[in-house]
Amino acid sequence: MPTRKGSSLTITLILPFVMLIALLTGVLGVLWYWTGSKTVSMLSQQLMVEMAERIGQAVDRHVFSSGSIIEASFPAGLPAPQDIEDGMPALRSRLWAATSLTQRLGDYVYYGNDAGQGVGLLRSSETQAELRVKLQAQEARSIYLLPGIQAKPIFLHKEANLFDPRTRPWYRLAQNTAGHIWTPVYIDFNAKDLVMTRARRVTGADGKVVGVVATDVFLNQLRVFVDGLHLAEGAQAFLMEPNGDLIAATGMDNIRQGADGQPSRVNAASADNLLMEITYQKLKHEFSESNEVASTALIFDAQKRAIEVAYLRVTDGAGLNWLAVVAVPHQQMLAGIRAHVVLVIALGLMALGAALGLGLRIFGGLAKDMRSLTYAVRRVGQGEIDVPIGVERNDEIGELANNVHHMRHRLFTDALTGAANRSALNHILETLTRPGAAKPAVFAILFIDLNQFKPLNDRWGHENGDLALIEVVQRLKAVLRSNDVLIRLGGDEFVAVLQGISSQDQLDVVQAKIREVLAPALLSLQGLPEGEMVHLGASIGQAIYPGDGADPQSLLKHADLDMYKNKQQSGDGR
Repeated sequence: MPTRKGSSLTITLILPFVMLIALLTGVLGVLWYWTGSKTVSMLSQQLMVEMAERIGQAVDRHVFSSGSIIEASFPAGLPAPQDIEDGMPALRSRLWAATSLTQRLGDYVYYGNDAGQGVGLLRSSETQAELRVKLQAQEARSIYLLPGIQAKPIFLHKEANLFDPRTRPWYRLAQNTAGHIWTPVYIDFNAKDLVMTRARRVTGADGKVVGVVATDVFLNQLRVFVDGLHLAEGAQAFLMEPNGDLIAATGMDNIRQGADGQPSRVNAASADNLLMEITYQKLKHEFSESNEVASTALIFDAQKRAIEVAYLRVTDGAGLNWLAVVAVPHQQMLAGIRAHVVLVIALGLMALGAALGLGLRIFGGLAKDMRSLTYAVRRVGQGEIDVPIGVERNDEIGELANNVHHMRHRLFTDALTGAANRSALNHILETLTRPGAAKPAVFAILFIDLNQFKPLNDRWGHENGDLALIEVVQRLKAVLRSNDVLIRLGGDEFVAVLQGISSQDQLDVVQAKIREVLAPALLSLQGLPEGEMVHLGASIGQAIYPGDGADPQSLLKHADLDMYKNKQQSGDGR
């Protein structure tokens, strides 16, 4: 009996401690869930905004050259002749030069006038094009092979159908509008792709409108870009027009076959994708209300389930009005953290007395790691793209930190060379030029364009071109300081952000080091004959903040123009 009494007393004394341990374990689990949810939500929103901005940048890069093509074909203020035949040699040369701007096959620019005449040039290769000419309103177009800018056209055939530019939507829209305009997006039945046309009216010597110049922009590259974005499971990224018609979407075509066998546009409101349909209904007012800065929002479906969205309105001066959207179910974002909380509570209850000491120790380390992760995310938002995360764990939090590191690396790193990418450049410059900083930033940028890179690609192949770019980045990093950032814009164009540099003397030293390190022959190329040496130089432009520009766009434009001026003066080529 005394033993039983002692046992009962022991149990009675221990019971409150067991209850306290269970209570504390529950509190720790709740705190863990709250801290983890907050960090995951903040991180996800940051990454979603970056993704929406990347889509907007892809659109800008894809359609920007269309305006240059039109202006090169008919520079502002250049009067058009009443009869196309009178100015044909000069017009043909301008059309050739215009389609050479992007070095992209398939570029097509054309001009029609109020007399029903028309001329168009479709670029088929670097050295030849197809010329389409119509000199009489009631005759079909004649098709010629043009083997060079000054070459004599070679007649191929006449079209069977009559083409009258005056009846086309692009002609009618541009004729009654000042400046550039976009036609609505339409389906090209031959290419089975979405296309839109950019156009601008042209005046004669008397200032009256006599015709319209236009160029087509195929949108397949945007579809491929959006479809290739790396998203979390259950997430969706898409680009759409105000009426919901899709330009591009992850895991989804933008054109479908109808019951009659005819292709038609896919619409977000009827795409058989509930996440997309709900997001479109909640955001369609943003086409007229939002500004051109990426925003985030929390929306709900009919069952009150939350959806995190980031969106960016994409516009331009010719009437483009699209919305780039990234949407993730909130429940999907927190699934991992919820599962971990359940595991922690269950283990705490099973461990009883040992759970208190072990739980406090785990929570202390967890809180520290969550603070490190939160700090890293916040610093990334402030422009420090390479700030260390400082979390070394083998559990879900370690996996989350590892995923953050890899996602940040994919967002801000050029996959080929290991240099930073265009998203990183925008992030850094936006941070350094942000108004209201207590201590204004001191920095300069160099715009570096490699010389003789295209001949290297053409002669020794794209694989050697890639090896050359990798070697160039290694050489440039060797002469830049640890706090400088090297960015690859694309192709053979680079930008170096030099913090703490504000004088021409300092920039001259850096430029001299860059030219010196790029001067020796390349060592990484493969398959070259013995004794063959390949050299690359560089044309460099500069801009100092804030004297040469107070915002990222102004700084980059100033450095780009300075680079082209130096390239022309030195006579260097590509």
